[in-house]
Amino acid sequence: MATLQRRLVDYIVTTTREADLPDGAGVGISLGAALNGRTGEVLGSAPLWGPGRYPFDLTARLRQRLPDIRFHLLNDVTALAHAVRAAHPAPGVSSRAAAVTVSSGIACRTIELGTGRIPLDPVHGLQGEIGHLPVDVRWRGKVRENRCDCGALNHLSAFSSGRGFESLLATLPEATAFRERPGSPGPAVRAFTERVRQGDRHAAELLDLFTLPLAKVLLCHATLDPEVEATFLFGGVVEGLGHHYRESLIRNLEELGLYGITDRDKNHFRNRIFLGDDDGLAALRGIDAYLRNSLDDNH
Repeated sequence: MATLQRRLVDYIVTTTREADLPDGAGVGISLGAALNGRTGEVLGSAPLWGPGRYPFDLTARLRQRLPDIRFHLLNDVTALAHAVRAAHPAPGVSSRAAAVTVSSGIACRTIELGTGRIPLDPVHGLQGEIGHLPVDVRWRGKVRENRCDCGALNHLSAFSSGRGFESLLATLPEATAFRERPGSPGPAVRAFTERVRQGDRHAAELLDLFTLPLAKVLLCHATLDPEVEATFLFGGVVEGLGHHYRESLIRNLEELGLYGITDRDKNHFRNRIFLGDDDGLAALRGIDAYLRNSLDDNH
């Protein structure tokens, strides 16, 4: 694990040197790992380093290697939240939005659009690591179990992330049509995505299975945090499936229903769940906006 972390440091240092930045320049980093947002400590990342906790101070290591460069580290979903704020400014201090990423993992961040404040646990500096919430999944009347990259059974990411998609497409008997060849252990995610885009009913049914656990979590989010006026979806899974992903998620949310609201407002979720920018650069725009706002606040 130390080797992988060292390679990450080496990559960032090499890339920064190749950019030939002047002394005192600032470098923003959007990292797909759980971070203590108060201290900057990297807590772990199952997609990067596998199961377990492997905390390290990335910023300190980078400053040791390049002391004349100012490094600024954000979790990638935190950066996406700042991108949402930059694209959707709101005058009201209490107006809030959320960014949700569905890629190799799943996470969520809420942000105050007026202030840029992201509420964090006062001790551990975390918010919105929803990919590691336990979920109950049933398919064809049977309980399904699947292992998350973090090593635990039946986390949200084990079913609704890109890794979860791959695993379920490889193991569900009903998904054989999407595998590359009969008996192949590897799923054909590309074939599944194409069938969804073509309007295949069987593929759409499986997509609803994959989005249902996330819909249940977002339903709880809507119940407990009603001031979140809009939620924007990002990540490779969302980008690959586009509006089909959003429609599947909304179908599940509408079927689940939000007590006292959706029976009166049929478009409640449709007016609050949106696709984020799908060019893969939103997190970089977000950290740029964060750094620019930080500079403005310091002057």
